[in-house]
Amino acid sequence: MKKSLQIQGFKEWLATLGYASSTVYSFPLQLEEYLDWLENEKRANNKESALLFMDYFKNRKHKRKAGGLSIAHINKQIDVLNKYFEYLYDNEKIKEKIRIDRLLDKEIPQRKVLTKAQIQSLYAATENDIFGIRDRAMLSVYYGCGLRRKEGLDLELSDIILEQQLLRVRRGKNGYERYVPMSKNCCKDLENYLVNVRPYLLKTKSNESVFISERGTKLSDGAMIHRLKKLQIKAELNEEIGLHTLRHSIATHLLQSGMSLEHIALFLGHRSLDSTQIYTHLKSIK
Repeated sequence: MKKSLQIQGFKEWLATLGYASSTVYSFPLQLEEYLDWLENEKRANNKESALLFMDYFKNRKHKRKAGGLSIAHINKQIDVLNKYFEYLYDNEKIKEKIRIDRLLDKEIPQRKVLTKAQIQSLYAATENDIFGIRDRAMLSVYYGCGLRRKEGLDLELSDIILEQQLLRVRRGKNGYERYVPMSKNCCKDLENYLVNVRPYLLKTKSNESVFISERGTKLSDGAMIHRLKKLQIKAELNEEIGLHTLRHSIATHLLQSGMSLEHIALFLGHRSLDSTQIYTHLKSIK
């Protein structure tokens, strides 16, 4: 079968199964290198060839920058091949299931993740005063919605859509807008803060920022980190954590609950599964 037909068939199969548009776009593109290699090496499309290709792939130079390929990039190629062989098997183009093992977890840099119990202890450490209510809203934005540091800081009132349980990120890391679903608890915490605390802190009606400081200005990242540090100490968590730790934690907990990598990537605002794959190696954390 011609390469173009294989690529198109694979792409249509991914779309039919409901994979994220980023996956439907990127997986067939990354498959091309393997198909070109098969043609150049004049090899059959089987597991032996796939393993030989991965030996070549792991040791080749990065095409866009100096140095070799990262573990995550290599594992992404393995994921593409595994999904391609699944497509071939489902469509009866090969007679046996073929799967290639990913590289060892211990080779992949670990990200700090809190357990669900530790997250609950942070929530429990919040007071029932104006700053404690703001702290709960902060936790709901960075843990409950998985926002990046700057995404949370840049939130404005119009971005909180309580009636639809949605939070809008107008401009994420990659310049794209996305809508993040909010749980009932997140909505409750944000509504409590917006109705009962924010107006008390606000000094001028022209300030549209969600998070307001004691001075009535937009809350800084340093102030947020300071508040999180206070919660960490009160919750008796011995490890250093940051706002991004909350994002890593919700991603891991969603994976544990059975959410697919594609949906987690959409939730986090990743444009590629490369960035989301790391959470498969943190899944065992409870």
